[in-house]
Amino acid sequence: MARQYFILSEETVGTIEKMLANLAAETRASYVLVIDRSGYIIAGHGRPTHVHPEELGAIAAGVLSAMQVIVNLSESRESTVKFHSKTMANFHFAWITPRVFLLVAFDGAQSESLVRNKARRTAELIYPHLVQGETQPTDLKSVQFIEDKLTEMFQDL
Repeated sequence: MARQYFILSEETVGTIEKMLANLAAETRASYVLVIDRSGYIIAGHGRPTHVHPEELGAIAAGVLSAMQVIVNLSESRESTVKFHSKTMANFHFAWITPRVFLLVAFDGAQSESLVRNKARRTAELIYPHLVQGETQPTDLKSVQFIEDKLTEMFQDL
């Protein structure tokens, strides 16, 4: 299966990050991230304090994938993981595209329904920017050729 890639301009990433800043302000979220299914962080606002952002991206992608299998999230484009602790963040996940999701870390003082509604609206606003920057597999023959050649060159090492 050919891979799809994102080619986003700095301007587009900046626009997405402004939307995330607005979402964080409206929901008083600790941090908000847009993450690819592979765990790559496309954009973000705020920073987790307990783990490196790239590690969190990979872990969040794994958690969301596992939840999809366990709970069959095919009927819902969003889910919330809530912890019963005053010191731990709650996490709201919302799919933006089939490959990209939004992660909102918020505390228990904030209304879960407010977070859900604002996250859903932000995901809708981000969607066209991601679709515009998503390449189609047929456009990547040169990239695929380069990947194949590199694999061929280094397969014996």
